Amino acid sequence: MKSAGSWIAIGCALAFCAAPAMAADWGGIKDMGGGVPIPVPAPAPVPTYDADSDWYVGLELGGNLLTDATIRDSDPNMPVRGGSDIPMSPTLGLMFGRYITPSLRWEIAVDYTPNTDLTNGGTMLYEESVSAPNSGGTTDSMNYGIARADTVKLSRTTALFNLLYDIPTGTRFTPYVGGGFGFSWRRLQRSYTESATCSQTADFSGLPVSCPVTGNPALPTSPATIHGSSSKNQINVAAAVQAGIATNITDQIIWDNGWQMLWESGGISIDGDSISGDNRLTFKDSVLQQFRSGLRIKFD
Repeated sequence: MKSAGSWIAIGCALAFCAAPAMAADWGGIKDMGGGVPIPVPAPAPVPTYDADSDWYVGLELGGNLLTDATIRDSDPNMPVRGGSDIPMSPTLGLMFGRYITPSLRWEIAVDYTPNTDLTNGGTMLYEESVSAPNSGGTTDSMNYGIARADTVKLSRTTALFNLLYDIPTGTRFTPYVGGGFGFSWRRLQRSYTESATCSQTADFSGLPVSCPVTGNPALPTSPATIHGSSSKNQINVAAAVQAGIATNITDQIIWDNGWQMLWESGGISIDGDSISGDNRLTFKDSVLQQFRSGLRIKFD
């Protein structure tokens, strides 16, 4: 195949070289057709780029339609949501970018998602055995009835550098695909209240009438109450792929409807005090399916 291509190239070169000589032998083009002019095709237009009109800004509203993640708590009694049971949440996005070519563009997109509940609401009731050493060198154990209300909320801000390709259709509708990478700044906020008793109550009828162990200061005093709040911030690497359809409303205003799959690396954990010991919730391995709709405005 390479040999054939070489011969074709040599043949074309010889043909172009021979054309002027043949024209000279015939006295020029004007002698062949009685002076009939031959139109010369106009040169193809060369695209130009205006530094002021290649930039754009945008505002988008959307939502996290589906979140797939791992949620674990050190206390098995903690009512955490399932990894695919996280409720939908709204998103707000800002972007600015520039066209590199008429079809290829880069952009920086920043999205914010407000607080999303990672735990089920309400107060959970359960019994837990608590042990502590006593002055005699042995260990005392006692069952406690525990009532705990615990709320953990997650918010995030993502910033991505995206590269997107607009697929030309010759119409006002332009599909596009793309991908990007950046970081995700996640914030966990926790608020909890817990009470415990070692004697029988209406909620814990299976406990003894009175606490079976007394005089051990290492065991929680009944009734015991703990409450508090905390927060945790963490930044991790994030990546995404996008697809959508842009509709030209005018030459400068574009209506953008798109889907994005966002992946967040690493995990984030938050602790909370408990009578039965430290309570730690961890959120990790998250992949989000997002829908976004908004307007892009090109500078003119």
